[in-house]
Amino acid sequence: MKQSTSSHADLYYFVWVFAMPVTSILLMPSIQGTTVGYIMCFLSLPLALAHAGASRTRYLHFLIVATSVWMVFFLASQFADTAATYEPDFTKVPLIDDTDVLTFVLRKSLFTQTIYLAAVVLYASYVYIFYKPSWQQWLLASATVFAIYGIYEVIYFIVTGQPGDFISNRAFGSDFRNSEGSAADGSLSGSAFQLLDIHGFQMQRLKSLTGEPSMYALSMFPFWVYFNATSKRRLPVWIIGASLIMSTSSTALIGYIVYLLIRIRKLSFHPIKFLVGVLILCVVAFVARDYIADLFQQIVLDKLDGRNVSGSERSGFFLASMNMWEGGSIANQLFGIGFGYIRSTDLFSTLLVNTGLVGTVLVSALILYPAFKLDWSAEGMALRQCCVVTWVMMMISVPEFSYLAPWTFIAIAYARLHAGKTVVRRNDDALRRGSLNDRRLTVRSRP
Repeated sequence: MKQSTSSHADLYYFVWVFAMPVTSILLMPSIQGTTVGYIMCFLSLPLALAHAGASRTRYLHFLIVATSVWMVFFLASQFADTAATYEPDFTKVPLIDDTDVLTFVLRKSLFTQTIYLAAVVLYASYVYIFYKPSWQQWLLASATVFAIYGIYEVIYFIVTGQPGDFISNRAFGSDFRNSEGSAADGSLSGSAFQLLDIHGFQMQRLKSLTGEPSMYALSMFPFWVYFNATSKRRLPVWIIGASLIMSTSSTALIGYIVYLLIRIRKLSFHPIKFLVGVLILCVVAFVARDYIADLFQQIVLDKLDGRNVSGSERSGFFLASMNMWEGGSIANQLFGIGFGYIRSTDLFSTLLVNTGLVGTVLVSALILYPAFKLDWSAEGMALRQCCVVTWVMMMISVPEFSYLAPWTFIAIAYARLHAGKTVVRRNDDALRRGSLNDRRLTVRSRP
């Protein structure tokens, strides 16, 4: 029976692992959020309750704590809104629902975004409870397939000059940002088609079946970090790494910088290899200097000085969100104005306005806690990097909390911590039992 229970949970995740990164395909195109991955989140609840076995209590505690935290912030923020002596100007900040700029208390988006939050909680709790090392092969296969589809899109555009995404069917209203091209009804694709002009050469920015390149980078970078450190199969790792580079996303660039900063303590210095590497880089940089300069200008400099739409929007939305937080009451500054009210271009200012200082600290602690507690083995180090990189990318560059893929390795990190504590507890129990038996033998052996 135990083996049957385990196989049911494993089989469910085997299907789920290939569906959870996909956000641009809806089962019911008229209803947002009906991706296979999200639907499987809610279907996982009865399955987990039926097959969690001895872990059922831990699973329920996880859900109860998550629900209780949401209730605290819901009540605190809405009471603060009701007692507020000011009316916020919602026309200056990026709202989840910008068709309503008047409602302050109990906005509709509070409840719609809570549905996405519930999906994330159910997904993370399932991985936390049921994760096994054997799942790693499925995770690597899923990420590789996801990356290959994105690479196919890029190559297809280079060859034909046309978009190659024939699967995505998600669409948003005309308020959807950072997309190019619209349908006759004014709707915009839920998987943004974006081009990059590198010294006269046009290429599509890789985004696969996500909303846009930055979302792809957020979803797949932790996969590359983890499997680059733990997998003996190098080809899939190279494919994922190449896809991240082809996304030309500043989010991926941020991820690489943080990754290297964490890894630097483990890197050994070989003078000959270092000099050869520098020489090769110099030759490549000289030959392709015009292309590199153009690419760096578009990916980094234009965003820093706000000369493109993305850069100017990011800085403008960040400042507007910070001004709203600073202008709020003390209660709103601590607990926010309401979960799911605004969505800036970074998670930091989004959380600060929606959940306040307390919520921002709580989410940060949730993501970063394993980084301080994990062991220093190759897998522990990789999971530590996944947590830190995900936190930095979210806080600086991507406001989307509801993508399932980035939470995968955070949940695995907690599963590893729990497994470690279980081993320590069992060893302590064994030592205590051994000590007790020794004392009994000593007593019996006395004349």
